[in-house]
Amino acid sequence: MSVITETTYLPSFAPGTRHHLTTHRFNGGQDSRSAYIQAGVHADEHPGLLVIQHLLGRLQELDKAGQILGEVVICPFANPVGLGQNIFGYVTGRFNLANGENFNRNFPDISPAVEEFIAKNGAAHFTSSEVKKIFTQMLELIPAVDTVATNKKLLLEEAFRHDIVLDLHCDTSAALHLYSTLHQQERAILLAGCMGIETVFLEEQAGGQPFDEAFGKPWKLLMQAGLANPQDCGFSTSIELRGQADVNDEVARADAEGILQFLAHEGLLTLTPPLAELANVEIYPLEGASHLQSPAMGLLVWKKQLGQSVSIGELIAEIVPIDAALGTPRVPVFSDVDGKIIVQPLFKLVRAGQRVALLAGKTPLTHRKTGQLLQHF
Repeated sequence: MSVITETTYLPSFAPGTRHHLTTHRFNGGQDSRSAYIQAGVHADEHPGLLVIQHLLGRLQELDKAGQILGEVVICPFANPVGLGQNIFGYVTGRFNLANGENFNRNFPDISPAVEEFIAKNGAAHFTSSEVKKIFTQMLELIPAVDTVATNKKLLLEEAFRHDIVLDLHCDTSAALHLYSTLHQQERAILLAGCMGIETVFLEEQAGGQPFDEAFGKPWKLLMQAGLANPQDCGFSTSIELRGQADVNDEVARADAEGILQFLAHEGLLTLTPPLAELANVEIYPLEGASHLQSPAMGLLVWKKQLGQSVSIGELIAEIVPIDAALGTPRVPVFSDVDGKIIVQPLFKLVRAGQRVALLAGKTPLTHRKTGQLLQHF
């Protein structure tokens, strides 16, 4: 057993400044498979940062006990630039202030190179270790000069070394949920069951090139072309650890244990006591997720709570106008799906057209298009 801590420095962001990434590698040496876990790509989402700390503590215990079989690599903070974007006491870590870009969009895309590779090697077959090396070589050809682009490339380069990639996020105020792809449904359900996550969103292609898709799409292309075995296909997911205010030891410890349960099911480590019973999981198509918009400006007052079921046309909230004439009625907010409430805004003063809820529905919505499923915010 061994634990190796590595520091990788990024290009300077400004004179006199220096950013770096840290990784902790736990290698049991008994299994060739590995997992990579990171938090804080959106640097204003902090529940995952605490979950990582609990994971590190438990992995040190498991390492001393000889219970780590494969390799588990942890990146405790994946976006040092975003963590430094503090404006009047608030970490504005979702968007790059240099250009307005969402930090979890536009990761390097090797899929064009993978498609060319498939065209040249249509009858070949490659092992998992060979695919990882091929992906890394393709990524090396994509230039990255500035700090953030280099940061993204390094994160993806690390991910391509592994079989399992978990990206820890949260929403504003939310119930536990995760995002994955249709071809990885079985493993997504297993992970959700281990973590007590009742809601799983699945899609064919979300679009926007977020981190998990930048990792998973090349694997899917190879698998669909028959160049890689489905059981060897790399698995990636974004885990939404409730809301931004949900940073406490009790839930972080439970989330960390759920992740360890999943890694044990995958054979990367052993746990005592035995594995816990899996939670019930419900699958929703990402095309059926409604980003419900506010019909007016004012204070949002909820009539339904996170995780509760809703029906089409049901009153779920009201907008209280605060600058209208006396006697002006509240503006009703109605559900546009049969499903349940997954996300609500943390701050309740809303603008007309602002997202006021993410609702999970079973029926795909006509305006939700594959490849265009992620919002710009």
